Amino acid sequence: LGGARTTTPDVAPHADPTGHMEIYDAPTDSLLDSQHRDPLLRHLTRTIVAAAKRHMPPVATAARSAFAPDGPTADFVGAAIDIGCGVGRTSLALAEGGYAVVGVDPSARAVELAAATAAERGLAARTAFRVGDATADPPAAWIDRFPLAVCSEVIEHVTSPERVIEYARHVLRPGGILILTTPHDRRLWTAMDTYAGHVTRFTADELRKMLWDFDVLEIGTEGFPFQRFVMRSYDRALRRSGRAHTFAAIGSSPAYRAYTAVMPWLLRVDHLFRGLGRGMTLVVVARRRVIVA
Repeated sequence: LGGARTTTPDVAPHADPTGHMEIYDAPTDSLLDSQHRDPLLRHLTRTIVAAAKRHMPPVATAARSAFAPDGPTADFVGAAIDIGCGVGRTSLALAEGGYAVVGVDPSARAVELAAATAAERGLAARTAFRVGDATADPPAAWIDRFPLAVCSEVIEHVTSPERVIEYARHVLRPGGILILTTPHDRRLWTAMDTYAGHVTRFTADELRKMLWDFDVLEIGTEGFPFQRFVMRSYDRALRRSGRAHTFAAIGSSPAYRAYTAVMPWLLRVDHLFRGLGRGMTLVVVARRRVIVA
């Protein structure tokens, strides 16, 4: 497949260049709790689904006995692909919103957990999860097929983010919509980035360059002022104490319970300031350009 015309952004100081996610080493309950309970991730999921419905609404189709995205006769009407789906946070929300969803992730454990959660929620017929590497070429059967692609909190984990964008470019049909979220601005690096296995953070200009053949429809940030204040305050507290961040240490603490109770409301306020470009997370909606011969 064709190469991307971009330069990889710099690796952030103190980053793990392997992009290893320590939370994926955690017990299953802790892993699922961290992904489905975190206020910022839940807010990003709602933001993604809302953007999807604005720009590529789900299409009512004849009932599928099961969504089977493999092979030349696969039906991609009303389908979305979740690139780097993890344990299915966004995939499941899109399926609940009316989309048929393919989730792809390099972690076999994450894919297995995502499929199990889909079955528990009665979403197995609307979802399909596959082990796959988004820095490699996508399956030939998926090329130019999907009307919607989501890539949430993925490109910061790899040293070649342009390859992930290229993957999205190839699986989207011309005119298809890409919704991308990723941590914003290397100056906002915290201990949570290190723990999460982030390689870098991005600026809006860097994303625009990687999306050189997309039309950017929306670009903004989430998490200012409140999320940014909380994260940076927590990071300063960790540095003063000399402790490292781990979910196991805080996941059941009274402070984290208070955070999960209050932060969703504060993130709604932060959302009003998304156009200022000062938040912790970049959110981009872009359309794959239709090339007229």
